[in-house]
Amino acid sequence: MSAAKETEAAEPEGRELTFTNSRGEKLVGILVDTGSTDVVLLCHGYVANHGMCQFPLLAAELSAAGVSSFRFDHPCAIFSKSERRGPFLMGNHEEEVQDMRDAVDFLQGTLGKRVVCLLGHSKGGTNALMFASRHHDVPKIVNLAGRFKCRDGTLQRFGADILDRLAAEKAIPRKESWGEWVMTEQDFLNRVNLDTEGMARGVPPSVRMLCLHGTADRTIPWQESEACAALVPSSQLVLVEGADHNFTSPEAGREMARRVKDFVLS
Repeated sequence: MSAAKETEAAEPEGRELTFTNSRGEKLVGILVDTGSTDVVLLCHGYVANHGMCQFPLLAAELSAAGVSSFRFDHPCAIFSKSERRGPFLMGNHEEEVQDMRDAVDFLQGTLGKRVVCLLGHSKGGTNALMFASRHHDVPKIVNLAGRFKCRDGTLQRFGADILDRLAAEKAIPRKESWGEWVMTEQDFLNRVNLDTEGMARGVPPSVRMLCLHGTADRTIPWQESEACAALVPSSQLVLVEGADHNFTSPEAGREMARRVKDFVLS
């Protein structure tokens, strides 16, 4: 049997749960419950959902170690059951960090769990950094291939002239493979003006952070995690050789999951 099939066969059963965020939207997630009090919260990134970035594989790795996990969809997730009452947004970091806070409160207050680690991938890594700078009750944070240089990365994605275009047009309709949305000037500025360096310096030494990144990431270069780790007081940088942004290959996925599990258990 191949390694990929072994991983698939070992994937644990998950239970679909719904909680309500502070804005009244019902968000859907998957709880893999080993019976442990400790739980790891997994948060996806931009144009993604809780089934992406090897999250099911990571949940299986944690489950095998006796650790529960919960992964959920933000309102702006794609192909999602979560409720979204407003338009699709890119720069809604404030709202998504509040979703993280609401998820932690749901797990701890309603389910009686203890969130021992919060992981965010890509945009979720940026959100995890913001969370750690504001909320200090989750002792471990994983910044998984997270965006740190938001201005540079966003201009690279949408073009160097995008700010001038938005200043003139205020809103630009966009068609993507997953659907249509309207980019507004304010939404864009909310993204590019994030003070990630200030956030990193604001994480207290009591909160440990793992900055985990693939060396073959063509979406967000691993040097962004290096820059983040250099500013967070209690942090470490770990690189997965040859891994892309989503740790797509079986080998990269397993190595990522192992590294996260070891950090959670350390």
